[in-house]
Amino acid sequence: MSSPHLVSMTEAGDPQQVGQKFARQQHLASRGFPVPGFFCLTTAMFQEVVRPILPDIDRLILAVDRTSHQDIRRVSEGIEQLFLQVPLEAGREAAILDAFDRTFGADGLVAVRASVVGRAAGESEDSEADPFAGVSSTFLYVRRARLLERIRRCWASAYTPEGLIYRLAQGRDVRGLTVAVGVQRMIPGRRSFVAFTCDPKTTERRTLVVAGHGIGEGVVQEKVGVDHYFIHPRTGRIDRELGHKAEMLCENPEPGGELLRQPVPEALRDAPCLSDDELKRLATMAADIERSFGLPQDIEGTFTEDGTLHVLQSRPIAFDFRKIRVWGCANVSESFPGVTTPLTYSLASYFYEVIFYDLQRRMWGADAKALHDQTPAFQNMLGFIDGRVYHSLSNLMHVNGINPFLALTSMRDLEDVLQLDASLVIRLPGHRESFPSAASYAYALGRSTVGVVKFTATFRHDFAEFGAWWKKTLAEVRSLSLEREDPLVLIHHFRRVWTEVGNWWGLTLINHWYINTCFGLASRFLRKWTGVDPDELLVGLLCGANPDEGTHALMSAVALAENVRADAALSKLFAQETAETVWKRIEAGEVTPTFARAFREHLSAYGDRGVQELNVERPNLRDTPWELARIVQSYARTTVTREELRASDKARRVEAEARLSKLLEGQPLNWLMLQPILQALRTVIGLREDSRFWRGQLFGFSKSVFAALGQRLAERGVLESPQDVQYLTMKEVLDHYEGRSVTRNLGALAKLRKQERQDNQQRQPPRDFTTVGSVADGIPRAADAVQDGATQFKGIGSSAGVVEGTARIVLDPGAVGSLTKDDILIAKETDPGWLFLMLASGGIVVERGSMLSHTAIAGRKFGIPTVVGVPHATTRIPDGARVRVDGSTGTVTLVTA
Repeated sequence: MSSPHLVSMTEAGDPQQVGQKFARQQHLASRGFPVPGFFCLTTAMFQEVVRPILPDIDRLILAVDRTSHQDIRRVSEGIEQLFLQVPLEAGREAAILDAFDRTFGADGLVAVRASVVGRAAGESEDSEADPFAGVSSTFLYVRRARLLERIRRCWASAYTPEGLIYRLAQGRDVRGLTVAVGVQRMIPGRRSFVAFTCDPKTTERRTLVVAGHGIGEGVVQEKVGVDHYFIHPRTGRIDRELGHKAEMLCENPEPGGELLRQPVPEALRDAPCLSDDELKRLATMAADIERSFGLPQDIEGTFTEDGTLHVLQSRPIAFDFRKIRVWGCANVSESFPGVTTPLTYSLASYFYEVIFYDLQRRMWGADAKALHDQTPAFQNMLGFIDGRVYHSLSNLMHVNGINPFLALTSMRDLEDVLQLDASLVIRLPGHRESFPSAASYAYALGRSTVGVVKFTATFRHDFAEFGAWWKKTLAEVRSLSLEREDPLVLIHHFRRVWTEVGNWWGLTLINHWYINTCFGLASRFLRKWTGVDPDELLVGLLCGANPDEGTHALMSAVALAENVRADAALSKLFAQETAETVWKRIEAGEVTPTFARAFREHLSAYGDRGVQELNVERPNLRDTPWELARIVQSYARTTVTREELRASDKARRVEAEARLSKLLEGQPLNWLMLQPILQALRTVIGLREDSRFWRGQLFGFSKSVFAALGQRLAERGVLESPQDVQYLTMKEVLDHYEGRSVTRNLGALAKLRKQERQDNQQRQPPRDFTTVGSVADGIPRAADAVQDGATQFKGIGSSAGVVEGTARIVLDPGAVGSLTKDDILIAKETDPGWLFLMLASGGIVVERGSMLSHTAIAGRKFGIPTVVGVPHATTRIPDGARVRVDGSTGTVTLVTA
């Protein structure tokens, strides 16, 4: 059949010749997908046919009133008449009919479809940027006698009223269009669908299927009732929103008649249109189709009476990423939980910008221009939604994807760390399609790979230098008398420290990359070689690492408690007096000098550690030393010792390794491969805890600077109180002192934002959501809808062991005196400042978190049964109820209320 004017399905590979619609179908058919047979009339035939009438078409288009729908319709009808009357050579007609007879038989039924091709690829129907869906003609159940007339109308459909309006509204040229026409075997579908391989609104990678009875025309054009199915790729879970399906579109028995509306049988109207098996089969096929094209797809298809699945069309889903923002707080809420202040948010956002810039500078060695071009993404990785800190996942993943090596290898691990229920479709600057040529991509990928090899070779040395630099810098800033410095001198010290932070702190993110990589490898190997849940094994295997800075802080507090228990006078003081009184006695020199010195040394070394230590509005331990007394009181009531903690940690490691050895019996090479991965994972997790401790010190220094600046503002009457500085952003404070402020009335701003903070306490945005367009107008309001009467709750088991105790709901750890081993700590999330409270409890349950969260690591390290990721735990589990926590299976059981 091959000729410049007619091509068979196997020859229809050139989109300029047959249009994107049929080139894509040829692509699918060549890869074994069930595409009905077809042949194409090429754009070359269209050009030949249109030549004699082209001057008349151009004349009509040039004279059209673009503001008048009526005139556009008049022009469209005039152009259609030109196509219906244009002469077609007898030889050409014969060739078309002969192709019909040979492909389908003289009695065949076909669908005749147009595919418009523009001057540029982006102006063609079914293009990636703009699919132009539904603006060209399709004719169904066409018999041989009406084939030529339908083909003429398809040619004319380049100028349908809808097509003209669509193009004119976007300022596109409506001249120079060509049309390919496909003649395809008609499939008598009984249940039809449109399947999106990701959510077309939110970019979440969950398959969305819209399905109804009858042929696809009814579903695509929303002429019949439909069901919606959401298929989650990681779990296979299917969520259903069933519609009432009273009617369907079917074939008209009269030749050439319009499609008929027929009633759906009563028993099928409210039942699922597609079965679970059909949905799973469809989701698998849709994923394969997306993989073959490399882009998310919008797929049309149908099931025939015998259950056979047919694919009728596939086009890319067109996203306008300029308008889409995906938000999530699951991971960031561990550091910045709940409603916080503008100063905390702005400092956190600045921290992200600085350290991620350093990450990309180190990992890729990109030139200044390449990184400068990504400035908007660097500056917008965090959002402030109803007073809460959120990850802008779109920008966060964009920044991580600047590096071609990371874009190629690590995005799935990043999604796991961010605790995304579904992957996101995001156009990453480091992906192949973002480069103008294969050569430029190969160069960038090679350059980034060399960068990865280079920093891998020097990482441990670089991290050691980073630690030495930070300790030196911290000693320098702590020697300053911030309360006596001039504000501009304070700002000088602040900027100097943060400038150097931007030259070092990217190493912490490289370390996170190592954690994600090692954890992913260990999990995959353990699952493959042992057949058991890798999370359960890793709970013990990750114990026994060298102590990190956080562990030293904990051991220091336990040592103070041991000293209290060993001294009768101290034991009596800590048992009978309040924490505030204990501190006054220490401050007044009424305790032994040795203990007082140890107490102050703890405050000096670990005083930046505290509950929500990164939140500027929350004082650190150094500011509230009586809180350390409260912690020591809690430990002193127990028998916990440093030696017990070390021995318990070591025992869990030994037990886990013995179990792993048994599971890998007869697999010595696999055992040898796992050991360096596990050791590397223990090491980098330890480095992460060290850097988190340093981060607390960095934020502690920054708090001190802004507290001093706030004091000066209050002294001058700019603010009502020094604490009001928390309701200004970092930039607003600095601008005030450095001559860039756009208002002198900072006090009014602070007053307004105090009220906003109170209002935000009443709001509860969801954990994850997507906005399209203005973010302020697109924030959903989610109620905490929970099931009453539930007795068992499921999360992620992150520290093995079973414990039963009394549920203690803790929303503000500062308001809790102490916990005992009979208490189960129930919280929304924790941060390093919760460690003392966590250690005093018998078990831990949190609403958020992952296997790599601080809660999980602390639970594993200290042998506390822990379950993370339990939705609505603080509202579904009654305070004071008796609960059983299983840290292996991830279940929390309500024993008695």
